[in-house]
Amino acid sequence: MNDETSGRAFTRIPLKVEVNLRSEDTFFTGFSENISGGGLFVATDAPFVVGTRLTIQLTMMGGSPEDLPVVVRWVRPPGASGGLPAGMGVRFEGLSEQKKSELQEFIDSQMKETLFFDLD
Repeated sequence: MNDETSGRAFTRIPLKVEVNLRSEDTFFTGFSENISGGGLFVATDAPFVVGTRLTIQLTMMGGSPEDLPVVVRWVRPPGASGGLPAGMGVRFEGLSEQKKSELQEFIDSQMKETLFFDLD
């Protein structure tokens, strides 16, 4: 899905869920801020270095947590201007076509939930 207004290859949607991240020697839990078919932003005061390959654990569609390979693409340090949260942007890497499809289905379902809400 393309987000033509921002020049991004994928449309981001807000998604605040707990995510577990694991590298060869480190494990920690953070919280996602948003997600797209290309990756997600993880809010953390201790981001990994750009280029670090990680496995992120994400629960999609109420199923079991799934391990998805990612690489850190950029970092926003604590105290960044504009009051934006510290963290890192990670890109999904090496996903099978089936996993990409499942991920997009999950994102589409989350987008519908944020677009439609009960006014009662």
